[in-house]
Amino acid sequence: MPLDTITIQTTQNVSIDYDLAKVGARIGSFLIDAVIVIVAFWLLVLVVNALGVNWNETLTIAVGPVTYFILYFFLFETFNRGQTPGKKLIGLKVIRHDGRDPTPGDFLARAVFLFVDVILTAGMAAVLLISTSKNKQRLGDMTAGTVVIQANNHSIFSLEEIMGIKDRSEYEPIFPGVQRFTDQDMMVVKQSLNRLRKYQNSAHRQAIRQLSLRIAGQLGLEASEVNLTPEKFLETVLMDYIVITR
Repeated sequence: MPLDTITIQTTQNVSIDYDLAKVGARIGSFLIDAVIVIVAFWLLVLVVNALGVNWNETLTIAVGPVTYFILYFFLFETFNRGQTPGKKLIGLKVIRHDGRDPTPGDFLARAVFLFVDVILTAGMAAVLLISTSKNKQRLGDMTAGTVVIQANNHSIFSLEEIMGIKDRSEYEPIFPGVQRFTDQDMMVVKQSLNRLRKYQNSAHRQAIRQLSLRIAGQLGLEASEVNLTPEKFLETVLMDYIVITR
């Protein structure tokens, strides 16, 4: 039975829960990308014709869209952190299910298998596999070891409630350097703290210590400069991030 969420163990030994993208959302993002590719190819044809360039029109029309389609997905996902314009608009993102960062090879595999998942089967293979596989993966995802998640998780925007922030006007950030982090970074911090509170064991306390040392290092702080417990330090980092970025 397909799962609605997936737990990713990051390279920092922190477990994060993500919502897996639903079939409808993936179809919607794909259709947006398909429209962009078709329009871009049509404009290219108009420009080439206007320039009077000689070409084999039949071959170009048959092969061109497929080639550009694969290149479009490969380049956007590689250089835009797992998101095409369609995925960004719908709020989806490609990640690896083993916690490592996807490589260009992973994105290339996903793009090439679109030929089987979508083009040759009119999308039926992709829809069937996403609907029935455990982690909602199409063939390209299975080959690359990736999953598609709902990236615009609302949890990061509920940090104010979790941290009990009522009035931020009087609050003075302690670590202003937190603005270098992203919402995704803070999701790691928030979910790590949530897991510690839910499962009070040595493994999660150790994960919190490791994460606090990593965050402190990225802020350019020595361990001796942080006069807070690891849990309190991460809570402060979260609050500072909210105040500075919201």
